Amino acid sequence: MKSIGVPEAVHTRLKRYCERHSLGLGEYIAASLAYFEKHGLNPAVHESPAAEMNRLVKRVDQVIAFIRKQESDLLRPMTEAVSLSEARIEQSLDTVATARQVLELEQHLAGLVKQLSALVPAATAARAATECMLSEHARRELEALQLLARLVDAKNKSGFLQDITKLYGEGGQP
Repeated sequence: MKSIGVPEAVHTRLKRYCERHSLGLGEYIAASLAYFEKHGLNPAVHESPAAEMNRLVKRVDQVIAFIRKQESDLLRPMTEAVSLSEARIEQSLDTVATARQVLELEQHLAGLVKQLSALVPAATAARAATECMLSEHARRELEALQLLARLVDAKNKSGFLQDITKLYGEGGQP
């Protein structure tokens, strides 16, 4: 066993402490050394465990204050924005067509296209017939006007017949 040199007052305090806790001086030194090594403490530099604990509590309080500040500045507004967006989306979903409705619309439009496709040849034929009728009408009108011009101007002195023919042109339509 080794002996260590400590002042008499420290030795007396150590003996009293060991007696109170039923420890031998060697046991106390071994337990103290294990404690300091285990917790990484240097008794000459570190303050009391209570002071260290207060410092840790203060640091934890700072972290909690930071988290609360983030919650009030960021998380609550984001949560409110998400809730508002969700409400708007739900409201908009009521006006959005479902896949079934789009399919029904597509089928309805296909039916309309089919009906229009059937009407196009009839419309083309009606247009051709109308153009033919108008052409025939213009030809008859020209003949009637030419007949009138011959009757009015028997000797074609006024040029009325040429004016009507020019007006209707070569194709017979005005």
